[in-house]
Amino acid sequence: MRALGDWPPALRAVTAVAGTSLLMVLVAWATLLGPDQVFSGPGPRPATISATESCIPLPVRTLADGTVEVVYPDDYALGGDYCDPPPENARDETRDLVADNPPPFWVRLLVWGFLTALLVGGVALVLWLLLEVVRQVREGRGRREQRPDVEFAILDEPDRVADQVVRDADEQDRLLRDGDARNAIVATWHRFEVQGERAGIPRRSSETSSEYALRILDVADADSGPVSRLAELYREARFSDHEITEHHRSEALAALDAIRRSLAVRS
Repeated sequence: MRALGDWPPALRAVTAVAGTSLLMVLVAWATLLGPDQVFSGPGPRPATISATESCIPLPVRTLADGTVEVVYPDDYALGGDYCDPPPENARDETRDLVADNPPPFWVRLLVWGFLTALLVGGVALVLWLLLEVVRQVREGRGRREQRPDVEFAILDEPDRVADQVVRDADEQDRLLRDGDARNAIVATWHRFEVQGERAGIPRRSSETSSEYALRILDVADADSGPVSRLAELYREARFSDHEITEHHRSEALAALDAIRRSLAVRS
């Protein structure tokens, strides 16, 4: 396919199939007819000159209308060793022979069918290319039209997240202060998911609960120090086997309070 240059893949495929089909038709035709019937002309004239007999060719000249005329020498009538002139109707006989021996009907049918299929395939390929160009132009235009809406929506996200975190402070504090310290810390961290959903930022299918909460706090531009400490306490309470004490709860309360203070100005 390198010989086709930068042709589209579809055009390369059509060209390859067309060439292969034409070659197969010609080979099948020649095989069925035999080598002596492939060419329908009379073929070359048999040589009339032998080792024991020879003749002098008659000179010829080309006239203004393109025809060829035999020039008879002065001694031709005296019986010189000149070759016999070609018959006057030799060209007409050859033309009649070709006209009387057309190729078989099935060969003509295959050729016309192949040409028709090639024409239909070319038209279909051109239409497909035009449709692809129109589709890509429309998709590019649609992306350009939607881009400003996405950008304006992103600008408002930090304020909405900060507002939800501050508004939900009482409920989040209640989760952190009540019950077992381990469960309280885990429930407090998961509360950020509720706040993010309320702010209009859905969780992505590829995100874990911890990744989603970190993204929510990052969007709100919360202080990274207390966010990291609260995330460490969540992972320790969620995945460790050792005891989670009231000291861990106190550290979680302090980290949560620092997060809210960093968001209080924005809210």
